[in-house]
Amino acid sequence: MPEEIEAKVRIPGAPGAEAFRRRMEASGPGAPGTRTVFEVNRLFDDAEESLRRRGAAVRLREERSAADGRTIRAMLTYKGPLAESPLKRRPEIETRVDSPDAAVAILEAVGLSETFRYEKRRTVWHVAECEVALDEVPHLGWFVEVEGPSEKAVRARLADLGLDEAETISKDYVHLLVGHLESLGRDPARAVFEEGTS
Repeated sequence: MPEEIEAKVRIPGAPGAEAFRRRMEASGPGAPGTRTVFEVNRLFDDAEESLRRRGAAVRLREERSAADGRTIRAMLTYKGPLAESPLKRRPEIETRVDSPDAAVAILEAVGLSETFRYEKRRTVWHVAECEVALDEVPHLGWFVEVEGPSEKAVRARLADLGLDEAETISKDYVHLLVGHLESLGRDPARAVFEEGTS
């Protein structure tokens, strides 16, 4: 089964995010900004939360234009349990879907329903073997994610970015968001930008 291998690093606020963006855009023809999108991520599970209890997830992601909200693409993804690793490693299978509504209908027909929804703003660059993403997540702030074909490739890219000494976060956004929302006494099943900011 294909495997997701990535590192996540927190960026200190919007000024740090803007400095990182400028650095990426100035780093030459190997690292142009390929796209900036607004994401809507929806997780699905059965009534017993069987997927969550075994550390797995089924996610439907819609990537929308940051300019006009038009859906650019939608991806259906299965993520397996996290492996024991300093970086985030887990089995991952994903495929593009033509109709998010049809994908939801299929998931619901087999007994899954939406259990968590979160939004994200993401700018992505492709550098060598890796994908480098700058993410803004509601309630949590800014992060850089580096995903690649191996731990060696990811760590090399972190070093190139000057982030090799930064603390990496192995938890995914869902776990970070749920814990944060629960600590605030807010709805732990929904993490979206305030109206008018998306």
